[in-house]
Amino acid sequence: MAIDRQASTPLYIQLKDMIAAEIREGALQPGARLRSEAELERTHRVSRITVRQALGALVQDGDLYRVPGKGTYVAVPKVAPLAAFTSFSENMAAQGLTPSYRVLSVAWVAPPPAARDELALGGGEQALRLERLLLANGEPMCLQDGYYPERALGAARDLLTPEALGATSLYRLLEGRLGLRLWKAEETVEPAIANREEVRQLGIARETPVLVVRRRSYLVSGDPIETVKLVFRGDTYRYRVDLFRGDPPNGRPAGPAT
Repeated sequence: MAIDRQASTPLYIQLKDMIAAEIREGALQPGARLRSEAELERTHRVSRITVRQALGALVQDGDLYRVPGKGTYVAVPKVAPLAAFTSFSENMAAQGLTPSYRVLSVAWVAPPPAARDELALGGGEQALRLERLLLANGEPMCLQDGYYPERALGAARDLLTPEALGATSLYRLLEGRLGLRLWKAEETVEPAIANREEVRQLGIARETPVLVVRRRSYLVSGDPIETVKLVFRGDTYRYRVDLFRGDPPNGRPAGPAT
């Protein structure tokens, strides 16, 4: 593939697309150092400004990242989850990744006031607290810290073992083995800087950005079944939402906004 100077597409867009194709096709692997600006300038016979515009656009898209004084490198592709009420394992499988789980802690506890309110628990009710490290293709992706009400799960205490929770999707366990019917979830998403424990568990550098997702989930009865905090690595995860306004040109209903 070569730069076409007769095309109406700007030269920097053509160069950007060429480098993106190399990344997509595996010629440039994650972590690989890109050729210098001078080399790209000579190879493609374009100006330095064109090279910098192309690389800047790729950095903005998340395909490349810069290390001051060292160069430009190929970024690890970020996972973009489904904009739906799905589990971690469903999201990873949709991206062609293999999910797995490492249980850090599982115990029946008296939850803190905020979790008690969100689960609408009575004064003496307990909740199952589950802390897990969620992995994709064996790489740490997310820390899960969730509470689940005793009234919904208490009769199935024997099924909610560390072995079971370390081997399967929690939602699959709730629906498939406990017969619960999940309905909807409310989420908030915000950026943060990883704390010491998150740095240790996720295997990331200090002061690395993370994405914090807080979710409250409900059964079809309207009863809350989950309040959970999910801390995702900012370097491997992005949050995508498709929004619609009115109907598309073909006349088919766009459906509700997500």
